[in-house]
Amino acid sequence: MSKRALEYFDILAAKKAYSEGGNITSLLRQQKNSDTNTAEIIEAAYDLQAGSYIRYVENNLETSALYSAELAHILSQYIKPNSSLLDVGTGELTTLSLLLPELEQKPDNVFAFDISWSRIHKGICFAQKSMGEDFQLLTPFVGEIGEIPLLDKSINITTSSHALEPNGGRVKELIEELFRVTIDKLVLFEPCYETNSKEGKERMDKLGYIKNIDGIVEELGGEVIEKIALNSIINPLNPTTCFVIKVPTNSIQPNNTADSIFSVPGTNIPLQQEDNVYHASQTGLSYPILKNIPVLKSNCAILTTALLD
Repeated sequence: MSKRALEYFDILAAKKAYSEGGNITSLLRQQKNSDTNTAEIIEAAYDLQAGSYIRYVENNLETSALYSAELAHILSQYIKPNSSLLDVGTGELTTLSLLLPELEQKPDNVFAFDISWSRIHKGICFAQKSMGEDFQLLTPFVGEIGEIPLLDKSINITTSSHALEPNGGRVKELIEELFRVTIDKLVLFEPCYETNSKEGKERMDKLGYIKNIDGIVEELGGEVIEKIALNSIINPLNPTTCFVIKVPTNSIQPNNTADSIFSVPGTNIPLQQEDNVYHASQTGLSYPILKNIPVLKSNCAILTTALLD
């Protein structure tokens, strides 16, 4: 009797390709016979590269600091007293770690998540060294941009730094989810396909990067109130544009009764911490906490109805 074939990535082959200078997402798309970068592919690619962004920043500290300072200058215009900040797709917390000390107005709370546990795990050490006293503001966790594990309208300002970038074909889904959790504005630092060079567009097409942020924001009822081309350019083929986006007004109200803003991913169902898990009584689902990092992704949920007894 033959064993059932389990559809895992060939991680060793991907790791070998990466060490030889190959593009991991392209290889993983081939393994999954996929034309797009699925969340699963993005997670695997980033997890394999965990630590590489920290090494880059440490070897290019001046360039990285200039980039983060420019982001901080723009963000400071929109952060008000007693507000919260969310950094989606935070990676190894490198940009956030350099940016936070530069903010003129500090948020009361800073939440940051990435789809890769390994990147968050490595990034926390970097953040502790780089943030100083601001580290106490930080709550890092694992999540996915398409189903953010936060309650409706729980964050004042949501930001990103090239986090939506690899999600070509999913821009509408992701921005709609950002609108769900955000009260005031999105301040997104992402590549702009429409203003990129011919060579830059070809690269973005090849890598499956995002397009048409303006049109999708308008379609969803939001408004791009400002677009700023950044002066700090790390990759000339992938320059950064700041999209300042007004969140559409709707009937969604904040959940002010929950003890925590964590939720069942992509919903307004609150989670409560019980020992080493976050648990939702309404669904019976629990999500693990691994080395003090909440892992709040749908595919990591465990059915734990015995906790209801």
